[in-house]
Amino acid sequence: MNLNSSSLDENMKNFQEYVFSFYGEGGIEDIGASKEQIYQATLRVFEYCLDSGETDIQGAFTSDLTLIKEILVNEFKLK
Repeated sequence: MNLNSSSLDENMKNFQEYVFSFYGEGGIEDIGASKEQIYQATLRVFEYCLDSGETDIQGAFTSDLTLIKEILVNEFKLK
């Protein structure tokens, strides 16, 4: 699959909106996460995937949401 920069940016924005719908204000599991906090947590997950050799960073999965939630709770002290 050939992904250019703009499609990767679009995928990341869509994924962040998806995460916000879970953990942002009024979300399914509202923990008060801001879009900036979600952006930072998402970057950490992508960095982890790249550093560890994971190649499946193009879709939203429960494990990604769980990891992002852990980052939001632990690093940003959200509940």
